[in-house]
Amino acid sequence: MENKETYSSNSGRIEGKIRTIRFILLSTILYFISDAIGRWFVPGQDSVPGMYSIMIWILCFITGALQFFFWRRIGLKWLRWTTAIAYIILMAMLLKWRGFYYYGGSTLIGYRLSVTIMPIWGFLIESTFTSFLKWYGNLIKRIFRLESIQSPVFLFFMLVPIAVTVMLLIGGYKLSGSMSDKGADLQQYIDEGEVNHNSDHREPVRQYDRLFNDLNDTQLQAARKNGLKSPITLSEAETNRQLQKIETNRYYVVQKLTHSMPYLVPKAAKLLEDMGKAFQDSLFNRGYNRNHRFTVTSVLRTEETVKQLRKTNVNSSENSCHCYGTTFDISYFTYSPPNVGKAASVDKMRQILYQVAYDMQRQGRCYVKYEKKQTCLHITVR
Repeated sequence: MENKETYSSNSGRIEGKIRTIRFILLSTILYFISDAIGRWFVPGQDSVPGMYSIMIWILCFITGALQFFFWRRIGLKWLRWTTAIAYIILMAMLLKWRGFYYYGGSTLIGYRLSVTIMPIWGFLIESTFTSFLKWYGNLIKRIFRLESIQSPVFLFFMLVPIAVTVMLLIGGYKLSGSMSDKGADLQQYIDEGEVNHNSDHREPVRQYDRLFNDLNDTQLQAARKNGLKSPITLSEAETNRQLQKIETNRYYVVQKLTHSMPYLVPKAAKLLEDMGKAFQDSLFNRGYNRNHRFTVTSVLRTEETVKQLRKTNVNSSENSCHCYGTTFDISYFTYSPPNVGKAASVDKMRQILYQVAYDMQRQGRCYVKYEKKQTCLHITVR
């Protein structure tokens, strides 16, 4: 009786050690598969952060432990796979919540993919591993007509799947970086909806504060010619058919206006929209996300808003170009960069805005005045 208990105890310890080894083996395989796939997208000159690799190790060991010690014990097949799907979804949600999908840019896109599908590999391996070994072992015995699993031939061929797996993993490491360009394209397409292979370059050096020096009298003459015949009231602005309301859109941002109304004549509104498109296209041609926007700070001034403005700014004119619906101000300090993709610096956006205004000025579409105190470009359509 004692011998039986001792044998049972030893057998239990051996089984426990085997389970532990299988759990460690499963987790290690999951890590190497995830790491090999992830490295395909990493450029040769870049490296994977150490903490990132440690985090993937931890995720693989947690997944391996849950799959080997809990999931495989669920008896009902439908419940087992329902649990597997729920775990995959919850893990993806947890990764997104912890910012896993937003770290590292396009360099680590392979890891995002491989770690997301890593539990799928684990469930498939755990559910098919035993069945595969039995099927493969019986196949080897039938082919070579073996009667014992202790035959050297049997042991040799049983090691073949392990050798193939190791070779694939080694091959995966040798392919490191081979898909990095495609990974970057994929990441950019996800973020921006288009692939941008353009590269940035230095902007031409111009003294824009001198180039943007169109006199107020010149702008006022153009405003009277192309806009309203005379200044109007607030109520008239809201019903005037000559005016078009402008609002924040995909091309520019209209800030909260305190001393003006968001209305322009159609010709000026078209100029503003074309400047927004040119601003975005110019940044895109330099490798940035297209969805940058500049900020409109002042538009149409009515009789009421002119009076309000003169209370706080004695230098403001009662006969401003803004009173005719032809003029708007664009801040050269305030911008709205995109939330995803490659964003430009404020200095880069300022240089691009200057160039867009300069091009419109040279094309004869507008007059531009560089306002130092108001930190804006004062633009009137021609």
